[in-house]
Order: sequence, then C-alpha cells, then structure tokens
Amino acid sequence: VLPFLFSINVSADLGVTEEFIERFSSLPSYTDVGLSPDGKMISVITKMPDDKKGLTIFDAEDLSLINTITLTNDEEIAGYYWANNTRLLIQVGYYDKKDGRGSAGEFFSINYDSTKPAYVFGMRKGNNKTNKSVLDKMSAGYVENILEDDDRHVVISAYPFAKSNTGSFVTSIRLNVYNGQQKKLGKSPLAGGQVRTDSKGVPRFANGSDSDNNIVTMYRASEKDDWEVLSRTPYGEGEVFPVNISKDGSIIHMLDSTETSTYQLKKINTTTGASEVVFHHPKFDAYPQIIDDVVMGATVNPGYTQAYWFDIDSPLQNSILQAVHSFNGNIDIFDTKEVGIVALTKARDKAILAIRDSVSSPKYYLYDMKKGQMKYLLTMWPEIDDAGLEEEIPFNFTNSDGVVIHGYYTRAKDQPEGQTAPMIVIPHGGPHARDSWGFDPDTHIFSQAGYAVLKVNFRGSTGYGKEFTKLGFGEWGADTQQDIIEATEWAIDEGIADAKKIGIYGGSFGGYSAAMAPMLRPDLYKS
Repeated sequence: VLPFLFSINVSADLGVTEEFIERFSSLPSYTDVGLSPDGKMISVITKMPDDKKGLTIFDAEDLSLINTITLTNDEEIAGYYWANNTRLLIQVGYYDKKDGRGSAGEFFSINYDSTKPAYVFGMRKGNNKTNKSVLDKMSAGYVENILEDDDRHVVISAYPFAKSNTGSFVTSIRLNVYNGQQKKLGKSPLAGGQVRTDSKGVPRFANGSDSDNNIVTMYRASEKDDWEVLSRTPYGEGEVFPVNISKDGSIIHMLDSTETSTYQLKKINTTTGASEVVFHHPKFDAYPQIIDDVVMGATVNPGYTQAYWFDIDSPLQNSILQAVHSFNGNIDIFDTKEVGIVALTKARDKAILAIRDSVSSPKYYLYDMKKGQMKYLLTMWPEIDDAGLEEEIPFNFTNSDGVVIHGYYTRAKDQPEGQTAPMIVIPHGGPHARDSWGFDPDTHIFSQAGYAVLKVNFRGSTGYGKEFTKLGFGEWGADTQQDIIEATEWAIDEGIADAKKIGIYGGSFGGYSAAMAPMLRPDLYKS
C-alpha cells in the first residue's frame, strides 16, 4: 500500500539540513549488543561501509577490537547467538540496495576469531556433499532454545516453505553448531504456530490454529507424554500462551486473556496443578519481566512504561534493580528512562543494559554486579546529535463513541506552549499493533523541520485488551479512521496543531490510513 504523499519544504531556516535528514534516516550504526557466556567478549552487529551488516567482537575489559566477521557477496549478518564462550551461530541475511533486506532462515556458525566456519542449516546445506535433509531444503530455521548448559547444540524450529491448505507444521530440531548434524525432537501438533521448549530443549507447549480458525494451545508434561489441549478459543476471543518455564520445569507462567479483556499473568505449579493470577491490570495488557528464567515482575504501557516488581528474594533481581535505580529516581515508573537487560553472563555476574528515552539514541552499558560498576559501551546512532530534540508526550482523549484513545505527540522544534505549529500525523502499521513511547528518528526529522507530530493508537491497536482490539475488526476504513481524525481534531483543540497546515504520512496500514483519512476529511488534511 502506497502512503499518501505530501510536500514538505525542508530548508535550513526551519532548522534542518540534508545532512541532518541523512543521519536520522540512516540505519543505526550498532544493534543487537551481546555478551559471551563467560563475559570476556562483547559483540555487536555493525553497519559496514557498504551498508551491509557485520559482527564486531570487542574485549569486555578494555573494549579493544578483537575481530570483525562479515559474509560474502550479497550476504550479511541478520542476527546471531553465542552458542558457547567461543562459538557463534549466525543467521544469514541478504542485502541488495534495490530490493532491500531479507532472510531465508539459514544458519552459519563460526568461532569468534573467524576459525572453523560451517554452514549448519538451510536450503544450501549439502552442496559440498554433507548430509542434507528435506528440512534443510524446504524450511526456514529460527532459534528456539540456546541450551545454555550444552556447548555443542541449540534447538531450532524449522518452518516449511511449502504451505498446505491446513497450514504448515513446525518441527523442532536439536542442531549441532559445529557440523550441522540434526536430531528431530518432534513435530508440532498444531498448524501455523510455534513451539516452546523447556530448559532441556524438550517441546512442552504448542500454539497454533485448528481447521475452524480457533486459537489453540497444547501442553505435555514430558517428552513421553501425549499432547493435551490447554485452551481453544475462537479468533479474537482471547488466548493462552506460555511466557516462561522454570529451569526445573516445576513452575510455568502464562498469559491468559480468555476470561478477561486484558492479559492475566498466571503462575502454574506443574506438580500440584495449582494456578494463581500473579498480576492483572484491568485496562492494559501485562508483559512479564523475565530475568534468568524467573518472572520478576510485569509492565504495562498506558503511555510511559509502568513496572511492577514482585516480592522475590533474588540477589540477581536486587542487583539489577539497584542498577535501574541509578538511572531513575523512581524505579516503578520509567518516566525519564527505560532500562532493559539485553544480555547476561552464564555466572550472572555481568549484564548489558540498554537505556532508552524519546530524545536520545539508545545507549548500552556493561554492568558489573559484583563491583556494582557501570561502564558505557556505545550508542546505537552515534552520528546523531540529540541536543535540542523534543520530548514525546503521551496523551489520551475520549472519542465520540465514548472510547478512550491513547497516543503520543511531539512538539515542533522550539514550539512554545500555547502556540500552534504545522503537524504531521503518522498512523502506525498493522493495524493490530501499536505505537509506544521511545526514540523515533522519523518523528525528530519532522519535529526539527518545524512540524508537530501526532501518533494514535486507534481502535484495533494492541496493548489495551482484546475488546479494544476487536473494536477495529471490520472497521479499518471507518471507526479506525475516525479515531485518527478525532485525534487530529484533539490536537487542534489543544492548541498544538495549526488547523490549516496538517499532513498525514505512513507505510503499510499507516499508508492506507494516510490515503483513507484525507478522503473522509479532505478539509482537514492538506497536501
């Protein structure tokens, strides 16, 4: 779907240059920061001079460069995992300046120093007379379990390329990261879904759909037990899916929206069968916070992220919260920064933390838990000067149907309170997705060019419970667009937007909305 196009006069007198736009519209220099299991090396996907993605390895002690791994021809590194202290499993991606980026679910493994390379899974395996299975030729692989206590294997889910009328069935495979040898662990009993394994790599949960388009979750107590239906609900009427299985398999945490509109976080004892709701918010979906296979809290997202920490006697949790507290005066509401754990050592003595807000590029720190020390590592977009960027501010209003609609607005550069500015509305894609608070380069390009920016989580968006999502079913061209229009009118009424200078821009479903809303209200949106 093509976005609705409009003209923007981008000039130096509006405070933005072509160089500024180029920096903000480029891919980030660094993504996917990782840590070797022993904590001796830091890894990061790096944008190379040819715009392809490589993997750079640093010494964790002094941050000196150890190695840079790149792939040949049109191949690049789409993702990676530390299989052990020296071995990396790399997801192969493809990059073309005209066609963009893609991946076929192939995996390549290599040591951190570029020794012992091996193509271990994918459609090309077997070209050099190694064993080749039908799964390799006809499936895309995705890592399901890194198997922390097994240095030679991971568990991957193989999704067939060919799809039957009833959907495809994923197969779980134990994959040797040195030679690509496989052991099939079984096929999912459900079509079109995914499998969740325990700490030993045994498939224990399966999610998918049946022939009547019901959402189904199945469970088995062990590798030898039969699969049993845990829940079966019509599409849109809620779902149950696991979010964590404790290392010993005795405790399972699940999200359940079959009995309530928003997700309940449930804790189930697999020995006794006892179940309890450990967290539920009546207005917003809960998202569990998991550290070291322990559910330590939950977050909801009404605007800024709100965190609720459980009373768990865990030295690791206490150490992490201490680190969070060093960045926030109030650790329960991250109204200035959001702190996330992106990597942990096997000994749980070091962690990489990502620090995010809406006015600066995400930054990464190495946290030494024993020493209680934090060390700056890198910034995702180091080329971006974030001085003077405008804060993204949550808002909500009640629409003409009595439904509360949430969203975010950003003022134009140096826009005073009470003074209007031209405004760009950016509807999100999906439509069953949502906008969240955070750093968005597109927003800052428009803001620095003199435009306020408005984002709307219209009816049909996720994060506000199934009933809110269902309000968007069959309403993509009607109620969904009405929410975008009324949010625009809200911004005018609040003195944020100049009613005569409003444009709308988007991609995917946002592109459809950028075309549809002006058809409904040509007087409101100007080209």
